[in-house]
Amino acid sequence: MIPLPLRFIVIVLFWGAGSLFSRAAITVACIGDSITAGVGVTTPALESYPAKLQKLLGTNYNVLNYGVSGTTLLISGDMPYWDTSAYTASHNAPLPEIVIIMLGTNDSKPQNWQYGGNFYSDYQRLITTYTNLTSSPRVLICTPPPVFGSNSYSINAGIVATNIAPLIRQLGTNLNHQVIDMQTLLAGHSEWFPDFVHPNSQGTSVMAAIVYTALLGDTMYGAIPQPAIAAPGNANVTLTWPGGGAGWVVQTMPALGGTNVWTIISNVITNNGTAAAVAVPASGPSAWFRLWNPSIQGL
Repeated sequence: MIPLPLRFIVIVLFWGAGSLFSRAAITVACIGDSITAGVGVTTPALESYPAKLQKLLGTNYNVLNYGVSGTTLLISGDMPYWDTSAYTASHNAPLPEIVIIMLGTNDSKPQNWQYGGNFYSDYQRLITTYTNLTSSPRVLICTPPPVFGSNSYSINAGIVATNIAPLIRQLGTNLNHQVIDMQTLLAGHSEWFPDFVHPNSQGTSVMAAIVYTALLGDTMYGAIPQPAIAAPGNANVTLTWPGGGAGWVVQTMPALGGTNVWTIISNVITNNGTAAAVAVPASGPSAWFRLWNPSIQGL
């Protein structure tokens, strides 16, 4: 018979091993077109919205970018997402526990929107391919970002805004899926979309923050995070604030007043669960910084 103290130790060791295996990272699959893939930034592996979302969520999550440029939600479109290797991969191991879909921009092209009557049913069918996975993922659907004018891609801003975005909102209501309304939250910020369609690094920072907040909610419980600033002497300024406020983005201004405006700092924000932090070059002898929540319309 094993002495009682040894039996107790054995039980504790097995419980500890089991707890380690239960802490696997939560897999997040980002489904989309070139906006998700990271067209419009210099280094998509670092600057796309999924890459920045990974940094915001931290090591407890595994964010996978399944964006494919030019793809449509419509099965009859000129480049259906359904036919891509990314679509197949997103349904295989590691099975996602969270799926974020951001498709529809390319569907507005004339050759694709002629099949627009199928958009709702095709989207519903796409969602079902994920909800039927054995991992039973939580699915969030995004309206496409606004298109800010004529562009070389033949993407129709009006159709995106008045046809596609409302259909996605209606899908969310009818199917009880959370909608991330990029169309509304990014409106009025053409400065983040130099080619009128694809976000630059400032835009992807804002998008990542919006998705982070949609996933985790207000982990500050209504409080406004207060940043601390440090100048370690290496020509950078480091800002830190509570990790629960990782869905806030940093803005800077060289001086208050005059023609100066607040601009987004596109540097990657990291979150270790306790504190969010970003290092920015010290652009001059002084500068102003603030945190801004892009998930609250009108701020």
